[in-house]
Amino acid sequence: MKHHHQVHNMMRTKAFTIVELLIVIVVIAILAAISVVAYNGIQTRANNTQTVDAVKQFVKAYGLYALDNGNYPQVTGCLGEGYPSPNNRCLAQSGTAECFGNGGGSGAAVNTALRPYMNNTVPSPSMQQAACGNTTYIGAYASYQSASQTIYLIMILKGDQTCPPMSPNASSPNKAYTGDATRCHYTLQAVT
Repeated sequence: MKHHHQVHNMMRTKAFTIVELLIVIVVIAILAAISVVAYNGIQTRANNTQTVDAVKQFVKAYGLYALDNGNYPQVTGCLGEGYPSPNNRCLAQSGTAECFGNGGGSGAAVNTALRPYMNNTVPSPSMQQAACGNTTYIGAYASYQSASQTIYLIMILKGDQTCPPMSPNASSPNKAYTGDATRCHYTLQAVT
């Protein structure tokens, strides 16, 4: 009988209680939630970096184009390729300029003009979408202003971000942050 009691006690000390199992499950759930949040933050930073790097390459290409031609290409459109269907637009995906006063657009005229100045490849911003109002914003856009012979560059980043400087010929960035989207607006000064 004594032997049976010792075996029973040994089995009891090796078993988990329901409370202990629940605590383990809760700890695992908390760790999983922290991991997901950290992963999403890393993804957002990586996507924002991809967009900034692509726009910087376009700014350099604009400078090279102007050196060769005495002016910027007189075209307007999205910077990069791969904008999502159905409308293949950059900036406001719905076509409605809800938050920033920029509806954006489509078209590959800028990419075509600047491709030779980027080793015949076109860098693309991230296709990460940032919510603002009832629409989402995405990517980067360039607009040629004929009266001033300047280029307006607009870049969308996700979250409340700092707009980085672009180059000596780009103005200091004008930042707007609404919803989950940061709009960085630059002006490339006229070539002199």
